[in-house]
Amino acid sequence: MTERTDIVRVRDGRGVLVLSILVLAALFLAPSLWVWSQALDLVRHPSSFDWKSNHDNHVRFAAVSAIVFGTPLTGAFLGGTVAGARGKHGGVGAATGAFLGALGLLLCGVVGFFWMLSGATFSF
Repeated sequence: MTERTDIVRVRDGRGVLVLSILVLAALFLAPSLWVWSQALDLVRHPSSFDWKSNHDNHVRFAAVSAIVFGTPLTGAFLGGTVAGARGKHGGVGAATGAFLGALGLLLCGVVGFFWMLSGATFSF
């Protein structure tokens, strides 16, 4: 085999790897996007009389948006930067960083959900 076909083969494998990691990141980000859509729904349907709750909904929506979109993007930036600093291909590092950001966001959501349920009291 020539050197050219070896390079093409490596790039093809890297593209499949990056795409696979990004698909997993999107799947792990889906519950966070659902929470974001719920916050967006509150902002889209404001109260006619209560300006304070409308303002609080906008502030919560801004915070949820920053967390949901900022965490994977920060992970992608840091992953690409670290991979570039180590002399590796930045695409795989960026995809891995986005995946780890989405995974961390999902784990924080699961822990928060169970923490919320631990304080709940049920009475029949």
